[in-house]
Amino acid sequence: MAVVKGSQQEQLVIRHYKPGQRFRQWLYTLLLLVAIGVGGYFGGVYDSMSNIQQLTLERDSLQNELVDGEREISRLSQRVGVLEKGGEVDRKANEGIRQTVKELKAQISNLEEEVSFYKGIMAPSNKDKGLRISKITIQPEEAPGQFKYSIMLTQVADNSSFIAGLAAVNFVGSQSGEKVILPLRDLDTKVSDLGVKFRFRYFQEVTGNLTLPQQFVPEQVQVVLQSTGSKAQRVEQSIEWPETGEA
Repeated sequence: MAVVKGSQQEQLVIRHYKPGQRFRQWLYTLLLLVAIGVGGYFGGVYDSMSNIQQLTLERDSLQNELVDGEREISRLSQRVGVLEKGGEVDRKANEGIRQTVKELKAQISNLEEEVSFYKGIMAPSNKDKGLRISKITIQPEEAPGQFKYSIMLTQVADNSSFIAGLAAVNFVGSQSGEKVILPLRDLDTKVSDLGVKFRFRYFQEVTGNLTLPQQFVPEQVQVVLQSTGSKAQRVEQSIEWPETGEA
């Protein structure tokens, strides 16, 4: 080809034609943009979750501090109340101590009485040996005319074998101006015989509940013990009707 000097020449570039190349470039660019967007989204989500977790921890810490503060306020309020009522508390404490001492003295008295009772059984004097009526107790119940009775029977020293017999209990008093003797079976519904049977080696307590008739004024309690066997004994004892419920 002839070339004219001084004229502008155009270069001809020859390229291989690749079908779909532009489409692939566009697709890659689109995927890159999508990846950047997704990464930014998840990065924002992660950052938000971290912030939420941190705020949650701070909230829980503040709530715990609030609970501790409320407990401290309650404790201080109670302390103030205690200090304000110190005089009353001291008075009640002293009263409680006095009551406790009174109860302990009563327990000691009961224990000493029990010890004396057992000593009397195991090591009595010569005149106290054999079948005995150790104690008679009459205690009023809540209902008018109703009483609880207790009769303690003992076999002192000579207690190598059992002793059996019958305990007859009578109540002497007045009714409508006349002297009246009432057996226990007329006052205690659980007693049907003339007396209460007993059988023991060391001691036995006869107990029950009785109801006095209206207009009957009790004056005495009579107890008669009659044992059976080769060494039969008869023991009698009468006591005044106790005002305190015990004789």
